[in-house]
Amino acid sequence: MEKYKKYKEKNNLFFDNLLAQTHDDHTVTGWSKSSHEKRMKKIMEIGDLENKKLLDVGCGVGSFLSFCDFHNISLDYHGFDINQKMLNVAKSKFSSIAEKFRKVDIIEDEIDELFDYCVSIGTLNLNLDEGTNYSMTFKMLDGMFKHSKLGIAFSMTSSFSKRKNSSTFYYDPNKIIKHISKYCNNFKLDHSYLPHDFVIFCYKNDFYSS
Repeated sequence: MEKYKKYKEKNNLFFDNLLAQTHDDHTVTGWSKSSHEKRMKKIMEIGDLENKKLLDVGCGVGSFLSFCDFHNISLDYHGFDINQKMLNVAKSKFSSIAEKFRKVDIIEDEIDELFDYCVSIGTLNLNLDEGTNYSMTFKMLDGMFKHSKLGIAFSMTSSFSKRKNSSTFYYDPNKIIKHISKYCNNFKLDHSYLPHDFVIFCYKNDFYSS
């Protein structure tokens, strides 16, 4: 995927530039403190995370782990990212579990591991082109669902946003639902926590499970 290669180069340059300025949890993602906390809090609603094995796709500097620690949630955390500099910061912050922060691309790499939950918070929001952004995102969601035992949660910038910028890609929630409904009929959409964001929760147990 030549276009995906270009996307990764753009992604790494964007976050390398932010890292050169700060290691702060929210600033390094390009978010405000308020929106950062609202996304994290919403993702936590996926279920009871206590003692669960969780994969954070696009983990960055480990912000979601910091948020869980702040709320006294003990979990078996694993973080994947494609940016080595971000991972280095995370490994330094969480030295006792440094080996759990890995340079893995769930879109392209083979993974032989299962997690209770897989989450992704604002990953793949940089704008390349519509076809590439949706293609990458669908592959990421497919991988997350495949490697989860209980379910997945992910946040994205929304096409319903009334304030848009050219560097951000805004996803149509309807297109995302149409894709994930191919393998999941137990899902929930929440577009109420931020005006330009949405979260979707998808669960492995369907409505026919007894």
